[in-house]
Amino acid sequence: MRTEERDMGSLLKPIRIKGGWGRQGAFAIALLILVGCVGTLDKSERAQLETMTPNPIDFSEIEYYAQRSDSAYDPLKKIRADYPLVTRAVTLTSVDARYFLEVDEANNHQTLSVRGTAEKPNVIEDIETSLVVDNILSIPLHRGFQNVAAEVYNDVLPHIRKDMPIRVTGHPLGGAVAAILAAYLDHDGWTVTRIVTFGQPKFTSRDPGEKVVSVTTRVVNKTDVVALLPFYTQIKKFQHFGEEVILRDGPDYVFLKPEIANELSIGDFRRNVQDFSAKDHHMTSYVSNIKGKVENGSNQVPYLTPSNNLTLGN
Repeated sequence: MRTEERDMGSLLKPIRIKGGWGRQGAFAIALLILVGCVGTLDKSERAQLETMTPNPIDFSEIEYYAQRSDSAYDPLKKIRADYPLVTRAVTLTSVDARYFLEVDEANNHQTLSVRGTAEKPNVIEDIETSLVVDNILSIPLHRGFQNVAAEVYNDVLPHIRKDMPIRVTGHPLGGAVAAILAAYLDHDGWTVTRIVTFGQPKFTSRDPGEKVVSVTTRVVNKTDVVALLPFYTQIKKFQHFGEEVILRDGPDYVFLKPEIANELSIGDFRRNVQDFSAKDHHMTSYVSNIKGKVENGSNQVPYLTPSNNLTLGN
């Protein structure tokens, strides 16, 4: 079993989902109680989500990052064999995080790929864990993700070239860690040109600045629940930042601008909560979906369509 298959189980432990997703109705009710903000869409909200502004996505570029986020689960020996430009690949046992760094001198870029904690669920066992003000960014961060990011940052920093742009990627806890690392690098003077994460959970209540937001793309499978966690509450106001690409079946995808994606992330269970899927969380599912869009073409659709119109609050 690859560690990614244990990853979501630890993240959802507080919801007490055991043995898969059998009791979908009870799960949906539990989510709604925890969030407490489903309600109905007003006319202006519905109109906005039914309107589509064309935004073509380069799924070949997304596939580049998906392959690396997937490979971050592989043994280090295989990673080094598959990616000859790797200059460092390591598992940090103290936080059970893994990353690998590629330096491509010919194309003048570096890529940092991160696999977040999988073997130590206590780091994120409480999904409502504290938000703490980060010493580097001066914004609130999820304590568990911050701890992992700090360990990775201290280890990788001596190996990252400052004269070369860097891109970061990861899934899903690794996505949160990767985004924090990118914000650290940007703050400390590195040139971060791309942040692409897959199924990334929320890790802050405030974005790290327009520069980081502008290069961030969050890719989310349509029924991957982890991207909606941790829940937004009046005390712990977890939210996302950056544009969002929602992968639907076949060629279809949804593109959400940062401001719309963030608004939905605060309290969006308007996606049919009874359709959440453990399988859709696995990185292999992301890779397969994206590969299909690369090989067969892609088709942008609005967020609200007949296939995903509201079951709740409709």
